[in-house]
Amino acid sequence: MKNMFFPLSVHGVFHGSFLRFSSRCLLGICMLFCAGIINASHVVYMKDYGVLPSTTIDATPGVSRALAECIGKPNSVLVFEKGEYHFWGDKACEKYCFTSNNDEGLKRIIFSIENAEGLTIDGNGSSFVFHGFVNPFVIYSSTDVTLKNFSVDFSRTFHSEGIILASDKEGEMDLEIPSQFPFEIRNNILVFTDKEEPQSSVMTTVSKDRLYSYGSLLEFDTHKRETAFMARDYYINSIPLVAKRLSDNKVRIYLDGIKGTVGNTLVFGAGHRNYSDIIVSDSRDIEVNHVTIHHAGGMGVVAQSTHNVSVLNCKFVPSPGRVVSCTADATHFVNCTGKVELGNSTFMNQMDDATNIHGIYVQIVEQLSPTEVYVRLKHPQQFGFDFLKKGTRVELVQGKSLITKGEAVVLEAERLNKEMTRVKLDTPLPAGIGVGDAMGDVRQLSEVHIHHNYIGKNRARGMLLNSRGKTVVEHNTFHSPGAAILFEGDAQYWFEQGGVRECIVRNNLFDNCLYGVWGKAVIDVGAGITDNKEESRYNRNVQVYDNTFRVFDDALLLQAYCVDGIYWKNNKLERTADYPALRTNLSPFKVEYCDDVRIDHEETQMGFNK
Repeated sequence: MKNMFFPLSVHGVFHGSFLRFSSRCLLGICMLFCAGIINASHVVYMKDYGVLPSTTIDATPGVSRALAECIGKPNSVLVFEKGEYHFWGDKACEKYCFTSNNDEGLKRIIFSIENAEGLTIDGNGSSFVFHGFVNPFVIYSSTDVTLKNFSVDFSRTFHSEGIILASDKEGEMDLEIPSQFPFEIRNNILVFTDKEEPQSSVMTTVSKDRLYSYGSLLEFDTHKRETAFMARDYYINSIPLVAKRLSDNKVRIYLDGIKGTVGNTLVFGAGHRNYSDIIVSDSRDIEVNHVTIHHAGGMGVVAQSTHNVSVLNCKFVPSPGRVVSCTADATHFVNCTGKVELGNSTFMNQMDDATNIHGIYVQIVEQLSPTEVYVRLKHPQQFGFDFLKKGTRVELVQGKSLITKGEAVVLEAERLNKEMTRVKLDTPLPAGIGVGDAMGDVRQLSEVHIHHNYIGKNRARGMLLNSRGKTVVEHNTFHSPGAAILFEGDAQYWFEQGGVRECIVRNNLFDNCLYGVWGKAVIDVGAGITDNKEESRYNRNVQVYDNTFRVFDDALLLQAYCVDGIYWKNNKLERTADYPALRTNLSPFKVEYCDDVRIDHEETQMGFNK
């Protein structure tokens, strides 16, 4: 059974370069260079398709026609005049999408890019404003695609915000909700809406009354524009939030245990991850450059089964007057190969991590013979992720210890549905592997370079690094409320394949991290290992040197669990009084079940309790 939208695996390798020249045209090229007018691309101007700047006319039909002109013509450039453009979903194409770590579904897509080769979309500094329940960009089965020089925002965000007016009675909170987050009280329940009229008079699933669901509440410090000190999430996915209107824009909400600081902002987190801004799948050589993401109803950029992805000179920041940018991760990379690069960018105020780079495990749920099994995708936001193909080399991993017991090659893979696949291997399952254990792709794991970025003021952590390719993190500033860097992986809950093999963390500034509840150490090297901890060594060769740690209390700088190889050298500690001191650890290091640990002796205490 094929995916309803697209199979999520790389089908081939694209060869070639951006421009191909023959020796016969060298003279002409030199002449063009001298004239300063070289442009060997097929240029498509949006104005020729009726898409003009600074109007409220729906640009979607023109974009669809212009993209059709570009697909099939390699090295096309689609050019917008600088200005503001608006996009609705009424005339957008519609496809069923499986996007890892997001919610599946039938999506309206504005820029649907499929089978493109050498395509550039240049906004020339334009602002792209999207309306309603749409996905701005989906790139599938394409190569050499560049998105550059524009910003992305939504006319109505997928989250909502309110200023705390009173929180002095247990279980009650009074809020003033700005007009940009329209709401109603329906049957004593707080409901967020969109007052905007659809472009089309036809009532579709997109254009009818739009409700903006919320699944959690979280307090932000309005003055600092970051999550409030030690604030925690209130999860309310299955609990209608009872409310009472106090005036046109003021409400009182009722929730057991809720409390907050007057003047701070209460964020109603989006109930789903449905509308990520830029989705890339089964593609190659993708670049996002000088793009500002003001809002996303999910992730800013998510790439899966893609070879070479870069996010450069970008900003993930909220529009003025808001405290949230993306409603989930700023970026996310799943089963990618080649190189992942994040550089010279700002990742702020997203409702999850700046990035998460990992693979996927499936769980063995039934053994039919020594070489044949049923496997299941376990996490609902991984359904439809189809990486098992004939010829795929897989590792066979114990679910509770994460110890790899062997490898095999897939001879047959019959996908039954979005969750289940029957797999036949070229060799019997190794000893110690059976029902409840896991299978992951052994692929050309991506090298990762993360450099010259600012990461902070968001919910949760800075970065989750779980690629087995060489990973270098350098010249970044982290101001994360949780762990700045988390190494993870498990085959029991998230089923995210990890286990770094060489990670270098150098010349970074860790500025007052851990001012929230999403981590126990600034650098946390762990994994979901519950059995055989004495033997399991999931992450390896983690090197941390020449960094500066600014701390406001005696929090852990490093926590390591089941790691083989830790090197810590020439890291500087600076004391601040920027937040209240809470923790009094006697040492900045907590190391359990690790081998080959080399922490510079002179830095063992690093001024703790002084």
